[in-house]
Amino acid sequence: MPGTPGCPLRTAALPGVGGAVGPDPADFRVDEVANYAPDGAGDHWFVRLRKTGLSTPAVRRALARAAGVDARDVGFAGRKDTHAITTQWFSLPAKPGAEAPEIAPIEGVELLEHARHGRKLRLGHLAGNRFTIRLVGLDPAAEARLPALVEALAGGMPNYYGGQRFGAGGRSLQQALAFAERPKRRVRDPRFLASVLQAAIFNAWLGARVADGLLDGALAGDVLRKRATGGLFVCADPAVDGARVASGELDPAGPMPGPKLMPAEGPAAAREAAAAARFGADLRLGALHRFAPGTRRPARVVPEDLSWRLDPGGATVAFTLPAGAFATVVLAELMHPPPPTG
Repeated sequence: MPGTPGCPLRTAALPGVGGAVGPDPADFRVDEVANYAPDGAGDHWFVRLRKTGLSTPAVRRALARAAGVDARDVGFAGRKDTHAITTQWFSLPAKPGAEAPEIAPIEGVELLEHARHGRKLRLGHLAGNRFTIRLVGLDPAAEARLPALVEALAGGMPNYYGGQRFGAGGRSLQQALAFAERPKRRVRDPRFLASVLQAAIFNAWLGARVADGLLDGALAGDVLRKRATGGLFVCADPAVDGARVASGELDPAGPMPGPKLMPAEGPAAAREAAAAARFGADLRLGALHRFAPGTRRPARVVPEDLSWRLDPGGATVAFTLPAGAFATVVLAELMHPPPPTG
């Protein structure tokens, strides 16, 4: 389920449980973990909705029509899965004197709560997501295999981008590569295409690191991230910093290329440049540097409160991930699906 070839799993040495996600929207539930609560006053309504079988952009458009506002004035913190039941917050302008948001009914959407707030909700303003996912068609040995798989993820797993970032069959990545070759042609969302190329380069860097046994260690010149604060610094002593990475105090921070990317040094910089070169780019993101400033993404993520329970038809797994991490990557570590091709 990681979205580009060459993304080895943390649990590769263990047998997976196989199977698939159940076919119904109720088999994939996502509950947004808000970064902050609405403060109760201001010119915007924050509304928490439960949607079934709808994409976040579709709900945004429907909410704008139902409330009689411009879709551009409707905010949300993160995009949620379409074939799922999900809860998330949206914001929309509040009409003067209104005691509640005036929203016509929307099929597939339930209003759970509302409150006023002073600012529009912005993309990225969320702490994470809680997932509850039902798996079916598991290997008969799943019950015996799951405990070891879950234990292996307790210290963190590779923080790959999931396949959905690259589009069905890698279509979005192909569009991004085509745009990188001809960056002056008009496209609908150049920033999105730049982000897809960034994600592919990050996955290539991270996959090579996992394959070489470097997920839990430090190289000279690595950019390392303090897990508690997010602070970044360049590794000068791999022996000292490697122990801190192994303990979970630090994580290697991989490249999301762009002109403002904090540079690695020495051997670590060479590995990052090699990952970018796989896609005909450099660490400034080549011709797409105008559309992505560049940043760092932690190499590992820890699925919090990871639990599972069996039932006669399969199993339900539940876990919480920080914003930007992918549930499909957790599922890949448990299920071991066939690797992507291409």
